[in-house]
Order: sequence, then C-alpha cells, then structure tokens
Amino acid sequence: MSSSSAPGGDHGTASPLKLRVARILASDWAGRIIGPLSGHRIRHHGLWFDVRSSDFSPQVRAQMFWGTYESAETRMIRDLLRGSTAVVELGSSLGVTSAHIASLTAPGGHLVCVEANPGLLPGLRERLARHASSLRVDFVHAAVADRCGAAVLAVSPRTVGSRLGDVRPGDTAAGVPALTLREILARTGVSDFDLVSDIEGAESAFLLQDPDVLRRCRRAVLELHDTTVEGRAVSVSDLLAAAVAAGLQTIRRHGPVVGLARD
Repeated sequence: MSSSSAPGGDHGTASPLKLRVARILASDWAGRIIGPLSGHRIRHHGLWFDVRSSDFSPQVRAQMFWGTYESAETRMIRDLLRGSTAVVELGSSLGVTSAHIASLTAPGGHLVCVEANPGLLPGLRERLARHASSLRVDFVHAAVADRCGAAVLAVSPRTVGSRLGDVRPGDTAAGVPALTLREILARTGVSDFDLVSDIEGAESAFLLQDPDVLRRCRRAVLELHDTTVEGRAVSVSDLLAAAVAAGLQTIRRHGPVVGLARD
C-alpha cells in the first residue's frame, strides 16, 4: 500500500493553517527526529512496530507516529473485519495494515499477503511473524493484473511509491510475476474471503475485467484510484459502481477509501 496522499493523512476540511502544521509534523525532518526519540518503536492505532528498517522512510515514520499513515484504511479494517476467517490483502507493502488485519483475524484464520515489490517482502514476512503466529499466512510475490504472465514494476526510491509501468527518472524497472485475483485465490486455496486492496489503480483488473471473482467476497476495504484501461480513463466512481454491480454495498467511505459488504 502507499502512504496517505497528503503528507499528514486525512484532514477532511481542515484549514490551511492546520494542513501546514500537519505537513510539518509528518515531514522527513520530523521523521528523522521521531525515529531516535521513539527508540524506533512506534505505536500505530494500538499496535507497536519496529521501524528501524530502511523500508520505513522518515516521512512514513512521522506519519505512523501521528497516526495518519493509512489512517482511513486502518480504521475501516479495524471496524469492519474483526473476526474474519480469510482475508486477501492486495498491496501489503510495509505490512502495517497487514498486521492490523492479522490482529483481528480469528485464530486459525488465513491471511494472504500479495506484494509486487521484491524489496519489501523480507520485512513484510518479519513484521507479520510478530502479529500472525496463530494464523496461516501465505505471501504471494506478484502484481495484480487482468491476465497471468509478467509485468514491469517501477520501483521508486520511496519504498511505498512503486507502481506498474510508468518508469520515471530515479526509478528502477523490475520484472515481476503478474497474477489475476482469481489465480491468487486458486493458488492459496481461498474460498469465501474478505478483501483489502490498495494497488494504485490495478484494482480495475478484477473490478472491471473479472467482477465475478468477487462473488465469494463478503466484505472489502478498497482504496480506489483513477486509472486508464485500454486507453480509456476510469474514475474512482466507475470502479465503485463496478463493485456495487458485483453485489457489494457501500457501508462507509472516506474519499477514495471505501468499506463494502455483501447483503
């Protein structure tokens, strides 16, 4: 998953002054101070994380310290997915939301973490080991796509800024496996499931190309992104409409982050 779109996270209709203060509090400068002062252990929405790894940028450390890192997603996960028995997370990234999911999943439950960036997988495995000892956890190294094969991942110097294609100056191109959500479910033996997804627009691969794969999805927390599919602009509203057409109903929303459940 990526970090919050604004440096300070969710601000709603905050005043320009509050936004300015939030950006300072969640800046790289603040993160460089917070790391040593906190002993590189930061409490995020009730869970403790060791943030010594270079996977955590100073800005992400600051956002975690103030609780704004992935705050909307974390709140919805904690409100909607308690007691889940099987959760598939697309875009597990640093493993922060993964740890929250694990803390809520029923003992003996199944968590599938899908991450395209190979550099994040070792840290993801290590962090989940501390929070998911009672669960079956499958780690899938793949980008989510509309067909299985291979993809090019633009690996950003910011560990949470990587994305498919669109390699920009400073990025490193990495070839990664590409899998459909349907294939991920088949490989991990998942039947009924809850879904968490933040994959920078690649959610169109299942919402638009294979919505029937969601027929066994009970609840979902999705961060939706404007994207382009076969040269056609696709908006967040289009993707949300596709989720509703697949039988999921919106029960909570904070900007592009939506919580859905099946009737």
